[in-house]
Amino acid sequence: MQDTVAARNVRTKTRVFISYSRKDMAFADSLEAALKARSFEVLIDRQEIYAFEDWWKRIEALIGGADTVVFILSPDAVQSEVALKEITYAAVLNKRFAPIVCRRVGDGAVPEALRRLNFIFFDDPAQFEASTDKLTEALQTDIGWIRRHTEFGEAARRWIEEGRAGGLLLRPPVLDQAEAWIAFRPSGAPSPTAETEAFIRASRKVEVAAKRRSRILNVGLYTMLVGIILGLVGWINQASIADEWRFLTVTWPYERANVRPYVLRAAQERALKSGDSFKECAQDCPEVVVVPAGSYTMGDPIDHPEQQRKVSFARPFAVSKYELTFADWDACVAGGGCDGYKPNDQGWGRGHQPLIYVNWDDAQQYTAWLSQVTGKTYRLLSESEYEYAARAGTTTDYPWGDDVMLNGRPMANCGKCGSQWDNKQTAPVGSFPPNKFGLYDMVGNVLEWTEDCYHFKYNGAPEDGSAWIAGGDCSTHALRGGAWSTPPSLAYSGSRHAYASGTRANRTGFRVGRTLIGP
Repeated sequence: MQDTVAARNVRTKTRVFISYSRKDMAFADSLEAALKARSFEVLIDRQEIYAFEDWWKRIEALIGGADTVVFILSPDAVQSEVALKEITYAAVLNKRFAPIVCRRVGDGAVPEALRRLNFIFFDDPAQFEASTDKLTEALQTDIGWIRRHTEFGEAARRWIEEGRAGGLLLRPPVLDQAEAWIAFRPSGAPSPTAETEAFIRASRKVEVAAKRRSRILNVGLYTMLVGIILGLVGWINQASIADEWRFLTVTWPYERANVRPYVLRAAQERALKSGDSFKECAQDCPEVVVVPAGSYTMGDPIDHPEQQRKVSFARPFAVSKYELTFADWDACVAGGGCDGYKPNDQGWGRGHQPLIYVNWDDAQQYTAWLSQVTGKTYRLLSESEYEYAARAGTTTDYPWGDDVMLNGRPMANCGKCGSQWDNKQTAPVGSFPPNKFGLYDMVGNVLEWTEDCYHFKYNGAPEDGSAWIAGGDCSTHALRGGAWSTPPSLAYSGSRHAYASGTRANRTGFRVGRTLIGP
């Protein structure tokens, strides 16, 4: 299964299924030739219907393997039982449709699945090439995401047809890619089918259970063979034994007592609305807030207007209400994670003080531990997610306006923000009013690590809100928000910072994001 999906990733041609009436075959022939000339792989049935069931299985396979279904609209096509059956089946698979008009029909005769879509008109033979160019552009839009829709959909169907066989489930890293694919669906792209989402959830569930069983089994074996281990100490990886022992004696008991009873079930997660908050532990873990889907203009309109760009989020995601605190981090250490590292608090206190003296790798250690004990996907925010969450629908310098203070009232802790902590130390999290999304301290207090490798400019950055890794300097990572010592001119909604990834300082911290399953 793993190799099959991975092999499909190398396919470069876009696969197009053409649905048509036999009376439009001459037009279908011309369209097929034009699309092949433009490097598309065209899937089209050329045989008459004799053994209907065998023929329909072939059609199902062609539609299932297509990235997009092109439906040739004509008075004959909307009356064709076979063509309408093809559209119905493609709609069940949530395939992307590209309806084209070769002969005009009344609006009421258009199949329901196509009525709300934009049509491309081919009814003027003189404009055939220009119309084909428009169709080509439409077929290539978001094709990377669409192609994965096809691949994961095919994998899910095989899994169901084989009785949900465990051997057909996804494994990392393809499983990680599938979860990221769902999280970053482009606006207007077809939703994954319920079968595909169930397939990916089942894959993650089995993967988590397999890791847990493997750890328990390994620890049991190590315990039974302790005499042999002691005799062959020079041949044994002591670090691995220590990791397994720590999981069995520390992490696993902590997880069962303090985390698992509080983790959201799938139905609870699907019922979440924008602005809802939740935490998946008894105490001392991040409370997260659901941030709505939407779009915004990312970037600095004053210093770098040429770099501004539109970013769209197709699905909601969750962001921790506060910066990660020392109490949150110390719980990770108590639960056997975070490499046992205990950052210095510089005498400013622990508890609800924001965590400091952590680098990018430390942040990755924490999100990996939290994901492990909850079985959910916790991670760092991308740069674009951070700015979207910080702005909370505003376009001003700060979430509350263009002035660093609001009517003379301090709104943040920075170099000259007017607070009692300015240029002295961090403030307890939540010391200032939240923004419109219900998030605190998105400006000031501590610089917050993001997932992105640092890029000096936004040119070429993803427009779907995902982290920008490719082509960047990954020895350096981007930080957002500004710190207690940052001047206001460098601590605002669109401000960016970059540190070497190994930097631990009294200004560096982070907050987490949580990927949500679909409705």
